[in-house]
Amino acid sequence: MTTRRSARPPVSAIAILQQEVNELFGRLSEIDDADRIPPGEWCPPTDVYESKEGLVVVMEVPGLEGGSLRVGLRDRSLVVSGERRPRHAHGSFHCLERPHGRFERAIRLDAPVDVTHARAVLGGGLLTVTLPRRRERRGEEILIPIEREPPE
Repeated sequence: MTTRRSARPPVSAIAILQQEVNELFGRLSEIDDADRIPPGEWCPPTDVYESKEGLVVVMEVPGLEGGSLRVGLRDRSLVVSGERRPRHAHGSFHCLERPHGRFERAIRLDAPVDVTHARAVLGGGLLTVTLPRRRERRGEEILIPIEREPPE
């Protein structure tokens, strides 16, 4: 009776696999670090969905007024930032769970939106930003004017 040993991969294949696994864990730790909120900041819960009006972003910002919020577009992202000031109480706190400080959320916009008709509404502790979809311009001809070069 003969016994067969299973073929082992060569040592170099194991080393390559180990290197690839290490690189994968390195990339995963970079992603995890990028999503962390810096100390002194907080991150309001946010929903993003599509409706017939376009892309809708709803963010929980209870206690904030319009003057303490900023909504804009930067690098194909909707950027919402603001600051909640800490409440000063007479006496000492027994529990302090409501976040305060600065925040900034950037929501990547993968679809083309019409920025000129965007709306931001604050009410009931919710900031609702509606970004209408821009009509596709694929196939539409856009003429580029031809300028004459001045005579020499």
